[in-house]
Amino acid sequence: MTDEALSNGFKQAMRRLATTVALITSGKGDNWAGMAATAVVSVCAEPPTILVAVNRSASLYPTLHAEQRFCVNLLSERHKDLVGIFSGKKKGRERFEDGAWTAGECGLPILSDALSALMCKTVSTVDVGTHTLFIGEVESIENHMDIDPLIWVDGGMASAAR
Repeated sequence: MTDEALSNGFKQAMRRLATTVALITSGKGDNWAGMAATAVVSVCAEPPTILVAVNRSASLYPTLHAEQRFCVNLLSERHKDLVGIFSGKKKGRERFEDGAWTAGECGLPILSDALSALMCKTVSTVDVGTHTLFIGEVESIENHMDIDPLIWVDGGMASAAR
């Protein structure tokens, strides 16, 4: 397989990997930053650990790298509009003008009506290609009763309400 064929085949395969859309946030005070992401992985339960992949060119990257804390806000259907906002429609702190945002422990931005919000401290990073994998130990969690995740699949969004 050529490099180009492998790359194209990989991209097609990943479009078939359905996953919950999340907003990864970091910062404190006036320095809140965030991005939409689907590259979020549960690593282990003992201790509770999660991994997020962030492109080093992402606007979130400098804040996340400096603060070494982040929040994974899992989205539902009602948050569909936030995905575009956190994917580039707005920049910087303006992204937090939409949605129900609060400052959590350590000042982290938390989407108060997210399906779940997992507040993490970075315990390790690994550079892979254009991305850095931030491995975070979960320090606190806010879960909500609704289970209606917003799913990203084949380049678009879908709901997975039960």
